[in-house]
Amino acid sequence: MPILPAPVAAYLAAYNTRDVPAMLAGLDRDITFQDLAGDCVTAEATGLAAFEELARAGVAAFATRHQAVRHAITVADTTLAEIDFTGTLRIDLPGLGAAGETVNISGATLFRLAGGKITRIVDQHP
Repeated sequence: MPILPAPVAAYLAAYNTRDVPAMLAGLDRDITFQDLAGDCVTAEATGLAAFEELARAGVAAFATRHQAVRHAITVADTTLAEIDFTGTLRIDLPGLGAAGETVNISGATLFRLAGGKITRIVDQHP
């Protein structure tokens, strides 16, 4: 497993266990988040409250979910990770599938840190 900065490793562990409070613990109050599918922004949030709302919706949408880091590089305050996502849908999600289906997506996530907290997350996938 690639070596990740502690806040990133903790965030991913919390994500995989669907623990929203633990996900939020390592985020800056002014966190910015974007999910990009190709060139389209499919989700975004600015600020901890907006991110929490999005995170809770994500937990509700998937019966199971897991992000596995294939490769990662950290330079200064930025980590870029190649990630394989696998999840089983709890609800129908247009463009992803029907409830009960398994979704597999490979992509990359950028994490930017400052003061020991994650200040920016950008997920990009096809």
